[in-house]
Amino acid sequence: MKIFFGFALCLLFILASCQSDTSNSKNTTEVVEETVYTKVDIMPRFAGCEDKVKEKRTACASGKMFKYISENIQYPAAAKSAGIEGRAVISFIVDKSGKIRNVEVIKDSGNGMGEEAKRVVKSFPKWIPGIHNEEKVNVKFLIPVNFKL
Repeated sequence: MKIFFGFALCLLFILASCQSDTSNSKNTTEVVEETVYTKVDIMPRFAGCEDKVKEKRTACASGKMFKYISENIQYPAAAKSAGIEGRAVISFIVDKSGKIRNVEVIKDSGNGMGEEAKRVVKSFPKWIPGIHNEEKVNVKFLIPVNFKL
């Protein structure tokens, strides 16, 4: 009987320690949301200007981005027929790999302008990711998209 009691006590102790190990592993595998920066050492940029000197890359990348927008945007029919001009402000994240994600309309002049600007931003090719403390990081961006007739 003493042997059985000792065996049962050992078995109970082993089971209790196994349960605490699994609960600890659950805590360590929880998904942690990654940090999104708004200002970093090297800001993300539209690709295509890597051959430029460092001082001219940002201006070149901005020019290429706005050229891409102007070549791909379609003036919304409702705004065009009403003779409305305006501006949409779009927020998005350039992730560590340069992909565009979390695209949102922050300001919308209406008549489909915000949704059209969002569509074009979602279609952006990969960017050169931002760098902070010598690591690629997620960076939030805001850009205005002007609609002029």
